[in-house]
Amino acid sequence: MAEADRAGTAGERRKEPPARDPGSPDVRARGAWITAWLDAIRGLGSVSPERRTRILDEITIGSQPTATYYVLLGISELIAGFALIIDSDATLIGANVVAPLMTPIFGVSLGLMRGDFRLLRKAIAAEFGGALFGVLLCVLLGLMPFAGEPSAALLAQTRPTLIDLFVAALAGFAGVLALIDERVSPVLPGVAIATALNPPIAALGLCLASGAYAGAWGAFLLFFANVLAILAVAAVLFLIAGFVTRAEIGSVRGLARRFAGAVIGLVLVAGLLTNYLIGLVENMRTQQAIQSVLDESLSHEPNTALVSVDFSRGKSGIDVLSTITTPRVVDPQLVQRVQDALASRLGEPVRLYLRCSVTQDVSATGSTSIRPYLSLNGRVTEAPLSSSMRLLQQAEQVAREVAPTRPDIRLQNIELVELESGPVFVISIESSRTPNADDVARFETVLRERLGEPRLHVVVRKTLTTDVTAKGRILLGSAHFGGTDAAGLARRDAVEQAVRDAVQATPDRFAAAVDAVERDGAWKVRAEVVGPRLPTPAEIRAIDERVSAQVGERVELSVWARAEVQVDAQRYAPLGD
Repeated sequence: MAEADRAGTAGERRKEPPARDPGSPDVRARGAWITAWLDAIRGLGSVSPERRTRILDEITIGSQPTATYYVLLGISELIAGFALIIDSDATLIGANVVAPLMTPIFGVSLGLMRGDFRLLRKAIAAEFGGALFGVLLCVLLGLMPFAGEPSAALLAQTRPTLIDLFVAALAGFAGVLALIDERVSPVLPGVAIATALNPPIAALGLCLASGAYAGAWGAFLLFFANVLAILAVAAVLFLIAGFVTRAEIGSVRGLARRFAGAVIGLVLVAGLLTNYLIGLVENMRTQQAIQSVLDESLSHEPNTALVSVDFSRGKSGIDVLSTITTPRVVDPQLVQRVQDALASRLGEPVRLYLRCSVTQDVSATGSTSIRPYLSLNGRVTEAPLSSSMRLLQQAEQVAREVAPTRPDIRLQNIELVELESGPVFVISIESSRTPNADDVARFETVLRERLGEPRLHVVVRKTLTTDVTAKGRILLGSAHFGGTDAAGLARRDAVEQAVRDAVQATPDRFAAAVDAVERDGAWKVRAEVVGPRLPTPAEIRAIDERVSAQVGERVELSVWARAEVQVDAQRYAPLGD
């Protein structure tokens, strides 16, 4: 037993992972990375006096609000504005290369730390005066007829989070390191800082031009938060690098007084962005739930795929705008089912719009008199429509509600013709039969009541369709798809064959198709009959009696008759031959 215990103990020891070798490659790589960071921070304190003087001069000169500075900033903001409009990341990077926003913010930081109010005033005028100038230019840009729906890049600038604050702080850290270390070009860190400041300025102007004040507030908050983050990081690094002497700092109370506004602003902004980040996480969960329900619902629709989902919360619930690719416009009944499923999943009211790839928007409320889009405020908004387009979309909505109740009708298109007597809707359908005047009159009445337009008229333009299975042309659907046993099928075939023989007993008359269905104690038979002349009711009655006697069951025949045959020099023949 003792030997077994010792063997077990030895086995357990063998299972323990070996101690990590301090000389292994992964440990060396991690240590080198940490050492590099520490060396970079320690290197801040070893800046030569000559280099320090030269950097201070560069910051002082670069913080001057000169004409060249405003020209460069204006150009960069206009490029950024165009980039946000066309959703081009490459163009946005080009705008950030031009933007001269790094040096003035370093001037603000040094002015606060050293109590140099002359430098502080000039740097503030350059930074915030330049930002205001950029906003005004982008307002003018937004008023021009360039913009369509808000791009993803533009919307991103109106939704700041705490993550954006961390990114700005890292950009400020990189900018100060590059400015101090003469071996590093300050261009790339300058681009990083401009990335945190330039796009929000352009987005602020574009939002103001569109009247999207909630989006403008988000863009301003992002710009202001990034300024404060870069300002705080730069102040700390300048202090470590010895750019500020003890005498220049002055008393702790004076330093605190100079930075009080910035610190309070940073704390408030951090709190707001934290709240935004929490909201962002909640929105991500809602987005995933909406996508899950839509994917499940659309998986039953042929060749239909989900492209994108946007939503906004309002007082009455959640508005969802979803873009899908589909070979046809979906029915409002499907929209209603998906809307109900979303409301059940999210636990609050939902209003759903499905934007089809054919660019038609269908809602479940029975009306498409609206044109939804995602605004710069991040909300599903209704765009105004012309009166004729409103009538056309409402008429199409009513038609698509009625069409599913008539499986023999497939709606193709609706056109609006404006006449002096009133609007005329030309409705194109596919159907195996021609609708009668009473059907058109009933639909016209419904349309007049729903649209509140008593002068409108409806014209139905029919495209003839023929549905054929392996059994033949469909005259009665139950004869082709109704389930029955072998004995029932044999009886049906016997009835159909007897009717076909009785019809074709008359010379030059052909039964192109025959369908029989047993219903109410009798065989209901419908036949497609062609020949050089039409049969009479007396002839149909004689066929009923003859076939009923032959099969021993009551037969009621109705005929779809056409004088439509092929004729040559010898004989008549049905068109199918």
